[in-house]
Amino acid sequence: MRALTLCLSLAALAGCATTPPSAKSALPLDAREQTAQLAAIKDDLDAADRLAAPAPVSAPVSAPVSAPAGGGAPMMFAAAQVPSLKGLGFAQISGQPGKTKNEKRLMAIRAARVDALRDLTEQVHGVRISADTTVHDAVVADDSLNAVVQGTLRGARTLRVTAKGSDSYEVEMELDRDTVAYIVRALKGRI
Repeated sequence: MRALTLCLSLAALAGCATTPPSAKSALPLDAREQTAQLAAIKDDLDAADRLAAPAPVSAPVSAPVSAPAGGGAPMMFAAAQVPSLKGLGFAQISGQPGKTKNEKRLMAIRAARVDALRDLTEQVHGVRISADTTVHDAVVADDSLNAVVQGTLRGARTLRVTAKGSDSYEVEMELDRDTVAYIVRALKGRI
């Protein structure tokens, strides 16, 4: 009898738990098809992140996640349905190390390329944000915000390198549709 009561209590608590809203459920009614596809991909990646995350230590019961947030089966995308992802990076020439102007230009292009890769990584893997605010005597004493991007990208290609004014460069990089579809399929194997 005691075990039955415990099971019913856990079931009642599970019914009260709210799942985070899915990207798909947050879309406006007039969202474009590409936006809906990106939202579905985000939901699938979020589901994969929940699977990869270690279980909380204090959780008495853990259940495997088998569908993206918001319910429904994970969606499968053909390469033609998945959009390509583009990342932009910027860097100033004057702030780069180097003895000559040409060395500084090359370093600025390299820095802008890394910035574009970071932008792509944010889109694929997301950004982990942590914030801390300290209040002392009803006055904010310290407020800090930290953003971390971590992940591996393969197959990104440089679309263009553009000089912006006399002191900066812009680099645009892309993960093509096939690469993005491969990432989604690889994550599907873990879901």
